[in-house]
Amino acid sequence: MTSPPAISVSGADAPFRPHQRAGRSRLALAGVGWSILNTLLGAGLSALVFALASRVLSPDDFGLVALATAIVMFLSCLTPVAFAEALVQARDLGPRHLDTVFWAALGAAGILYAALFLAAPQLAVWFGAPDLAPLLYFVGLRLLIDAMAAVPGAIVLRAMNFRALAQRTAIANAAGGLACLGMVWAGYGLWALAATQVVTALFALMALVPAARWRPGLHVSGEAWRDLKSFGMFSAGTRFLAEMRLDQMLIGFLAGPAALGLYYFARRLFQILGDLTAGAFNPVSTVLLASFQDEPEKRREAFLITCHASALLAVPVFAGVMAVAGTAVPFVFGGHWAGAIPALQAFSVIGMMASLGVVQAALIRAAGRADWWFGYQAVSQLSALPLIWGLMTWGLDAVMWALTLRVLLLWPFSVSMTLRLIDLSLLDYIRAVAAPFSAAALMAGVIVNLSPLLEGAPPALRLGLEIGIGAAVYLAAVIPFSWDRLSRLRSILRNRKATS
Repeated sequence: MTSPPAISVSGADAPFRPHQRAGRSRLALAGVGWSILNTLLGAGLSALVFALASRVLSPDDFGLVALATAIVMFLSCLTPVAFAEALVQARDLGPRHLDTVFWAALGAAGILYAALFLAAPQLAVWFGAPDLAPLLYFVGLRLLIDAMAAVPGAIVLRAMNFRALAQRTAIANAAGGLACLGMVWAGYGLWALAATQVVTALFALMALVPAARWRPGLHVSGEAWRDLKSFGMFSAGTRFLAEMRLDQMLIGFLAGPAALGLYYFARRLFQILGDLTAGAFNPVSTVLLASFQDEPEKRREAFLITCHASALLAVPVFAGVMAVAGTAVPFVFGGHWAGAIPALQAFSVIGMMASLGVVQAALIRAAGRADWWFGYQAVSQLSALPLIWGLMTWGLDAVMWALTLRVLLLWPFSVSMTLRLIDLSLLDYIRAVAAPFSAAALMAGVIVNLSPLLEGAPPALRLGLEIGIGAAVYLAAVIPFSWDRLSRLRSILRNRKATS
């Protein structure tokens, strides 16, 4: 995939590069490859670093860093960083839009970091964690770094330059991983986890700037802000609901760092696995479905193919994790994480649904219904808080399965909206994803029934057999059931010169 041409603008109203029109199928397919490489490099290294750090650090260490991260991410959601998504979606874009979003995000981040710096000692007292204040000073630097990266990231994504995104992820995660491992080796404990976040964000910014080939100017405009406000406000609200981490803060407040550490451990594994699977399709589906705004037939076909591909990769992974967690967690991460197994299994159910949710979210936003998606996310995320508050006295396991049930009960509303937007029947939707779910269920059943036969076997052998036999069963089951759609994908891959 060739690099996008350099940007040349001469004023605040000079047109910026429009959406890709020709060769979108080719760019999207190449984007899938780069996104998969992106996630394999990024999430794979993150998983390795996470596994090594987990064997050394305790749930209390993870919980304290998770609490600091939750507070910082809550403040980050108050900045207009999410307006960068409006830059990706906008049809008409000029330098004034880019400059306005950049300076608004950076200005808000600076104000909030100053407020955090002043409030950190009191927050440490409130949560009963004296070490929280210095962590907030350090992790809070992400506010400034993420604000500066928002517009360059939007430029690279708008240009469908997925290779640059893959390179950014590889560089950033390598730097963050090396920093974490070096500090763990040197005995810095929980500071290694904190350093990973800041170093990763900093190197991601450093990789994005040359790829975007853009520098901020002074074309700040209230009119440009109004152009982006409608979509940007809903994107900001959606990001706030998805990233505010009120669940982590509430668990930390009610149950302390140890319980939060177990929750964060399970959630972090869920996120890594999501990045390794469905996450590969997120940037591709976002841009591709946005570019098909005026072509309903092509958008419908793109949606079904992307849903099938995402489920094909993600569903067996999460189903497999549910089945092997009892063996894998103590062996890979250490016995002190056994208490996180039920939470991880609950997150795995959520992960299977999320493999479709990322594509549905992209479709709904691309169809101009960011307002609906915001409302859906508001109900979904905020409904978790009373569940945590009311059930935490029963333990983390009760909370996790209640949260999972909440996702399953709300899921049909998202599906219904998606089907209406693209005039798709429920039967066609089910056909697109039935094979991966059916094959994964068969695979999980085989693993569960195999486990008693492997009692007493060395953990490494047992885990290897469970994974190997499970994978073989899944592939044998899914290929005949998915043959038509796999053939369609293969024909698209062969026709690399296909255009939209």
